[in-house]
Amino acid sequence: MDTEPIPSPPSEGASPEPSSLTDRLTNVIAAPGEVFEEIKSAPVRASNWLVPLILSAIATAVYICVAFSQPAVLRAMQDQREKAVQKQVASGKLTQAQADQASAAAERFMTPAILKIFGAGGAILASAAGLFLMSVGIWLGLKWCAGTTLDYMKVVEVCGLALVIDVAQKFLRVWLVVWKGNLLATASPTLFMANPSATNRTAVILSMFDVVDFWWLAVLSLGVSKIASIRYRTAAWVTFGVWFGFRIIAVLLTPSQS
Repeated sequence: MDTEPIPSPPSEGASPEPSSLTDRLTNVIAAPGEVFEEIKSAPVRASNWLVPLILSAIATAVYICVAFSQPAVLRAMQDQREKAVQKQVASGKLTQAQADQASAAAERFMTPAILKIFGAGGAILASAAGLFLMSVGIWLGLKWCAGTTLDYMKVVEVCGLALVIDVAQKFLRVWLVVWKGNLLATASPTLFMANPSATNRTAVILSMFDVVDFWWLAVLSLGVSKIASIRYRTAAWVTFGVWFGFRIIAVLLTPSQS
């Protein structure tokens, strides 16, 4: 009598089926260790960094459009422009007539609609630049500080997947900017300041201590430790160091009015 063949059990060395992109994006928040362990030896998939980058850029553009719809934010930006112009008048670089002309031109061209268009466009470019710059910094940091050489695009893949947290952060910031009417209203000490300004270096420094940023950096450090096969502490030193280095440079380049 014929019998049906019994399927042989999968060998212990067989690779598990790769998870779907949706599962990977979700598990960056729920179970990041599993995601990074899976992609460690897998070929680089462009979707792992491209899709989160697109989502992050869209979320950032939404945040910019909402922020530039807040009267308090627009009023604060106008006050900063006027203070900057008056500072030039006081230093003799501009006459009062020239200052008045500059203020009138700014009011004519810096409308909410234009701010939203250029702000959203700039946000998309900044999201892409931020991903690749952070990846370069971590790639070099691993090479110089940890003696580990990785495929650059594998680092981009990990940084891209971690951008899922940035998407959540931007929607949190949408709520905060509507509540506080201030661009520096983040999950940081600036939330407790009366009127933090982007031209105040103290406020900008305090905004670096955002608890959501620390969550993102902790997850990113986990991904770096997995793909580089190094201790988490070493990966965290590299990741946090690169991020704070970029932020400190940005603070030094910020024009200060205080």
